[in-house]
Amino acid sequence: MIRSKAIVRSSVLAVGALLLCGWTLLAQDNPKPEVRQATGFAISPPLRELSKLPTTSHFGFHEATPVRRFAKRSFSVSVDPVEQSSVLAGVNYSIGLNLLGIGNGFPNFSVGGAPPDANLAVGDTQVVQWVMPAFAVFDKTSGAVLAGPILGNTLWRSLGGPCANNNDGDSPSAQWDRFAHRWFLAQNTFENPYTACIAISQTPDALGSYYLFAFSLGNGFPDYPKYGAWTVSWAETMNNFGPNGSGFQGPEVCVYDRNKLLAGDPSAGQVCFQLAPDGDSLLPADIDSIAPPPSGEDQFFIGSLDAVDNSHLSLYSVHIDWSQPQNATITGNHNSQLIQVPTYTGSCNGQFGGNCVPQKGVSAQLDSLGDRLMYRFAYWDDGPLAHVGAHAGPLPQQHWYVNSAVEASGGQIGERWYEFRAPVKTVPVTSLTLFQSGTYSPDSNYRWMGSVAQDKMGDVLLGYSICSANTYPSIGIAGRESSDPLGSLEDEVVVVSGNGSQEGSLWGAFSSMRIDNDGCTFWYTQEYYTVTLPSDWSTRLNSANFAGCH
Repeated sequence: MIRSKAIVRSSVLAVGALLLCGWTLLAQDNPKPEVRQATGFAISPPLRELSKLPTTSHFGFHEATPVRRFAKRSFSVSVDPVEQSSVLAGVNYSIGLNLLGIGNGFPNFSVGGAPPDANLAVGDTQVVQWVMPAFAVFDKTSGAVLAGPILGNTLWRSLGGPCANNNDGDSPSAQWDRFAHRWFLAQNTFENPYTACIAISQTPDALGSYYLFAFSLGNGFPDYPKYGAWTVSWAETMNNFGPNGSGFQGPEVCVYDRNKLLAGDPSAGQVCFQLAPDGDSLLPADIDSIAPPPSGEDQFFIGSLDAVDNSHLSLYSVHIDWSQPQNATITGNHNSQLIQVPTYTGSCNGQFGGNCVPQKGVSAQLDSLGDRLMYRFAYWDDGPLAHVGAHAGPLPQQHWYVNSAVEASGGQIGERWYEFRAPVKTVPVTSLTLFQSGTYSPDSNYRWMGSVAQDKMGDVLLGYSICSANTYPSIGIAGRESSDPLGSLEDEVVVVSGNGSQEGSLWGAFSSMRIDNDGCTFWYTQEYYTVTLPSDWSTRLNSANFAGCH
């Protein structure tokens, strides 16, 4: 039964409102694929054995590679038509486990670098959290720490080369392949030779052995890498700069042969596309659903906040047949596939980023990182049975979610989130429609660095950092049931209240919201501070559920 909700003062985008612009592609401008094979392969000892090795990092204190910026156009401040300035009555979700993650206070760990770039993945029985420069394995039922902290480069010790020697902890990625029931752990190196280091578990147990691969990333400095799972490929996006991080060359998309990675085949392939520098920071679609995407559907990507103006995003797609990888294609170069969204104003008074987030007790302001969409581009497929049985709903749909930090009407930063939809059938990128969006900013606090996903009932949960001149950096979540008014979230739940501020501006570059295999339990990880210091962060990982999801 649908419960009535209080009507809030929130402009909501009507269902299906969408304008697609500039779909004509210039064939001569489509980049050609670069086809490569793995440059290294090995098999690791069981992780439970590696976890017994000393945890003292040989890198010393490590400041993460600063996130490289793009030239962003400045737009006049405009009214946000989907700003939510008050909350829905009631909270129909609650926190389950609320665990101290790797960071200050975690056993046998001393903060040796900043920021943490916290992310996690959820398997059948375990949760893997990875921050810079280490990861840990938790029991997802009890929350017990099963192993860790383990230095990231320890995993690639038997592979040797750049993955073992130059892997200093930046931008790690923990993923779970829910169809193969295997772990996918990845990290780039940021010293020449630039390398993608990928580890695939041999079993569903994160503490077992891994197939280890090294792939060349060419000559471009591979900043801000993000990975996403699809059915035929694992995809990676990164922002390529010139040597030593100078001169933006454009975003790069690489896809990896999923079947060969899972089989531990040393000949596993990689296909990369270097895109034009008029694009920026892309995110790959990343499967959350129990049902796979329709057979043959290409993997989609999203990015480019200011491709034309402050009311569009850019969509991309990769098509590949791994029997003929040289024929792979990508669409969307030069922002040629635009999707219209409600008008937004870039964070920090239209500047799309910068240090403008105030903190309690210090003069230093935090980086909003508002010049890019935030990890992840989460994907959900309702599956063929979504509209029958006890939980009957609308005809099945495909869903994609993403979020970013934008300017709210009071000058603070709010969390803009989007849901795109398409029918459950193989669709081109042009078939995606914007179903709903909102900018969550119910008070004067700043909210940024978010991540969003949905459960099997269509409930949505958004996690983020909260801060103000009167509030230490903290962690919050806000969500909506599928019966709530479009574009609106219920009241906020604070995961943990910070007790300190960061005496510096370099806040973490992303956080991670995931959905469990049960289709109901959300998992979120984010950073906060328990003491005011330049770099002594803590992290949290928590589970959460909506009351109506079973």
